[in-house]
Amino acid sequence: MDEEKQLQYRHEFLVSSDRKSLFTQIKNLVARAQDIANKELGERRIALQKLIEYEDKVYEEEFASKVKSRIDEDIKERKDALLKIKEESAKHELEFLKSKRIQQYMNSCYEIREALRRQEMQNVKICQLEQIVEKERAIKRERDLEKYWRNVQKARLDREDCRLREESCLKKALAKNITDTLNIQMEEREEKREELRQEKLEEKRKLDALLEEMRLEEFDERLQGTPVKTLEYRKELLNMIAENKTRKEKEEREAVEYQCKMIEEIQRLEAADILAAHERKQAFFKATIEYIAYVKRMKQLEEQQERMYNDRIDDLSRVDTCTKSNIKRERERKARVAEACYAELRKQICEQYERRLRDEAEHRECKMIENRFAHEEITREQILEQRRKNRIALDQQIAELKRIREDEEAKFSKDIKRASNDPEFCAELAEQYVKAGTDYLEPHPNWRILACPTKTYIAKSPAKDVTELTGQGDKCIAPCGCEARAKLNCIPKQLDGRGDQAKMPLYYRVVFFMPYSN
Repeated sequence: MDEEKQLQYRHEFLVSSDRKSLFTQIKNLVARAQDIANKELGERRIALQKLIEYEDKVYEEEFASKVKSRIDEDIKERKDALLKIKEESAKHELEFLKSKRIQQYMNSCYEIREALRRQEMQNVKICQLEQIVEKERAIKRERDLEKYWRNVQKARLDREDCRLREESCLKKALAKNITDTLNIQMEEREEKREELRQEKLEEKRKLDALLEEMRLEEFDERLQGTPVKTLEYRKELLNMIAENKTRKEKEEREAVEYQCKMIEEIQRLEAADILAAHERKQAFFKATIEYIAYVKRMKQLEEQQERMYNDRIDDLSRVDTCTKSNIKRERERKARVAEACYAELRKQICEQYERRLRDEAEHRECKMIENRFAHEEITREQILEQRRKNRIALDQQIAELKRIREDEEAKFSKDIKRASNDPEFCAELAEQYVKAGTDYLEPHPNWRILACPTKTYIAKSPAKDVTELTGQGDKCIAPCGCEARAKLNCIPKQLDGRGDQAKMPLYYRVVFFMPYSN
């Protein structure tokens, strides 16, 4: 007993140790997986932060360069527009002169008018012939369709006639079988009746002979007296005649009963056959109704699946429209802000340019008599102080614009995070974006994954730095592993599957990858 307990304790200790070891290994694996996931998330966060900083820097440099060269570009654009307007006006004048010259030729030349009239008539005839051919084709299609349905109706009627003929043939065969059986039974019955009639005639002859013999015996008895043996023999004969009569009556009753039973059996078989035929007809009708109901259910199921697929496509289209609307609105808002900033900067530059011209004019024309009563003399220190104040005010405006932009970016990121976790808030945002009905974006190539016949999608990890992002070049990044739509999905200059949206800041492009990141 002690050894068994020790073995049992040892077994329990080993089982508990293995379980603890497994739990420890699973716990370590889970912790390791969480660490790896956190590390990957940190790397992605760092990469995204670098991309944001890089794009902000590029945006600021582009904005600064645009502000510096906007005046020259404006002058150049105006000159180009003026030259273009002059060229277009000259072109319009030449076209007008050409049309007037052609009109003059047409008015003065009968052959040209006749040729144009013939050409117009020819075009009208061609159009009418095309319409006639199209109408004939439509009539032919209608006739073919009507012929097809006539053939279908004829085939159905032929099948119905064939089925009715088969049923009538079966009924005739059954009736013939029953008639033959009844005829055979009637012949047998007539034969039995004939045999019974012959037997009755034979018995009647025998009975007449016996009666004649008995009459003669009675006559002899009257003359001579009746002996005892004759009386006994007569009694035996009478008993035999009574037995034969009873037996024959019993046989006749049995024959009549057998005949009635046969007739009842035949009637029962006929009723059973009629009932079976009726049941087969009902079963066929029921099977036809069930098949029609099954076809209707399958058709309803197909229509329901098609409606679900169309609703899903509509939802995706609404999401696409919502995303485009959001990004387009943000672009317009930033464009308005940039335009306002540009107008303010241009106004300040123009004021500085005017002041500089005024200062230079004052320095050049030092012989002019200055009107001291109009305003006080402006010294260079005041000019420098005013420039410094303008520079400080400009820096403050730039800082305020940066702060407003950061606040808007933070609010947008907060809304995006909340929308990814809160379906109700996401629905409110979608309803708000869909109300406008504006198409904000071009269709994203990843939406075409729905039309892929293999329904497969190969996830691609985002670029970790700017070098990896810009080093892809014109490489085509297919949105799925299917080669059937590779040509349709191949869009040059699509970095990371974004197309034209790669020039936008990253916090706008996050909207595209929110559905795929889950």
